[in-house]
Amino acid sequence: MIVMLIIGLIIELVDIPFYLKFLHSGIVQPSIPFICMLWWFIDLGLYNGFIIIMAWGSLHRYLFIFHEKIFLQGKKRFVFHYLPLIILLLYILIFYIYVIIFPPCKNTFDYILPVCNDYPCYLDDVVLGIWDSIVNGILPTFIICIFSVAILIRVHYQKRRLVNQRNQWRQQRKMMFQLISSSILYLIPNIPLSLLILAHLCGLPEDVGVEAQLYFDFLCYFVIILYPLVCLGFVSEVRKKMQLRRLFLLQRAQRNATVIPQKSHEQIVR
Repeated sequence: MIVMLIIGLIIELVDIPFYLKFLHSGIVQPSIPFICMLWWFIDLGLYNGFIIIMAWGSLHRYLFIFHEKIFLQGKKRFVFHYLPLIILLLYILIFYIYVIIFPPCKNTFDYILPVCNDYPCYLDDVVLGIWDSIVNGILPTFIICIFSVAILIRVHYQKRRLVNQRNQWRQQRKMMFQLISSSILYLIPNIPLSLLILAHLCGLPEDVGVEAQLYFDFLCYFVIILYPLVCLGFVSEVRKKMQLRRLFLLQRAQRNATVIPQKSHEQIVR
């Protein structure tokens, strides 16, 4: 969740201001290749990275709910919790730095179109283009959908068995709601978009569904903008773990009351 929030913050700070500036002026400013490559890296690379991390999060949450024991041991915790995330982050950075910053072809930048036409030359490559569209875009979407449905079905069948284990059932239900809420937010615009891209790869003419694809592209921005609001539902848990009151010195230290004996009037006169 923290990794996805960081990626979303970068997209909000770079991609969205670039787009607003383009809509205001009608041209990419400054009109230099570096800006286009940076915009492509954020718009394509980081957004697909957001999708990939969310897909891994769906699989991770499934394992954490139904195979919790693999996360209890130190070595297995590293293998199943930290290592996949590290590998995926390295893969995202290396792949998109290679295809966008050091492409195997010559990029063409169109400064009068948003995101410099949002079409790096590697997308025309048979291997890289299909790999990026299917493996980095379409496949993670269906992974999120599959594991979200799998969690719902399995939790439904295990609900009766866990009725007497209230703490375990509450924990599983809370983690399920966390996954489902973020998955629904993502899947609403991205399932139709993925189906359109897949149809184009399978031979559908490029001019079919162009306007619909444009609308779904814009709706994808709401996934990034609204995802932190979804995470706010889990702030109470984070607050307990981080002890924010002590962090911001909002909790005053309790002092033991000290009773000081006062002298009587007669003692004062004497």
